[in-house]
Amino acid sequence: MSDKDKTGGEAQFEAAARRTLRLRDGADAVEHAAWLAADPARAQAMAEADHVLSLIGAATAPQVSEPFQPRRSRSAAPSVRPSRRSWRIPAAAAACLVLALGTGVAFRAFAPADPNHLVAEVGQVRREVLADGSTVTLNTGAVLDVRYGPEGRKVRLVRGEAFFDVVHDPSRPFVVESRAGSARVLGTAFDVRLKGDAARVSVLRGAVRVAPASGQGVAVLRAGQGAWLDGAAPWAVALEDPAAVDAWRQGRLVVYHRPLSEVVDEIGRYRRGKVLVRGQALAARQVSGVFDVARPDDAIDALAASLSLRTARLGGLVLLY
Repeated sequence: MSDKDKTGGEAQFEAAARRTLRLRDGADAVEHAAWLAADPARAQAMAEADHVLSLIGAATAPQVSEPFQPRRSRSAAPSVRPSRRSWRIPAAAAACLVLALGTGVAFRAFAPADPNHLVAEVGQVRREVLADGSTVTLNTGAVLDVRYGPEGRKVRLVRGEAFFDVVHDPSRPFVVESRAGSARVLGTAFDVRLKGDAARVSVLRGAVRVAPASGQGVAVLRAGQGAWLDGAAPWAVALEDPAAVDAWRQGRLVVYHRPLSEVVDEIGRYRRGKVLVRGQALAARQVSGVFDVARPDDAIDALAASLSLRTARLGGLVLLY
């Protein structure tokens, strides 16, 4: 898209972003002051651009470990064709682009250094078989500690999200603990996701007894039900879409009437860097669709195309506007 096809605000924001980078590289401050004085709106555009670019340090910081090498999944495609409309800042951004790591969901199996401490890297979905034959699948960035012993089968979800398919054993209940509370089962399939100090439990098969860490009551969740553990007494509610609960295990994100900001946050979990939405009105826009988080950058492009948005990329940072 040519510059003349853009709105005044969009063109001004892009110009401000380029000028911000040039100023950091030692551009002429006098000439820049004259450019600002010519239009009062340019100062606001510069403030926005400077704020966005200030986030790049965290988004593009180099990693000490070896570069991330994703394995691309082709099992699920975005519900809309990806958009290739984007602008990139060529000069000063080049160094940031060199530091940017690859993205995508890696479905890998490997022997852990500690079989009782399971970690899924950012962008990785990891499946492990536990000592009793139960399986756990860790979503991107999740951390799980396994605490099996004579007294029972216990695991602790330290961070992120995990799906459990538990082998039935009445003599040894299976308990998932977290800072938000616990979920106790005999044999079932369910998902637990930590969000801040709360946890969401979603049951697809069997039954799960949940209790918040505060001790404020308990609830029994059956297939097709879920509950939040957030300190208050939990309540079993019907899942909006049971099939969407574990779609991430196949590399898909299923959303229905969700704010754009929430959807980009979900997609952003599967890549390094940040995904931002410009403006509160746009962030609140409702989105529905199925996106391939095995290829998160393609999913972002698909999302942008479905809403007729543009994307701006600088290193690990992506801005939708």
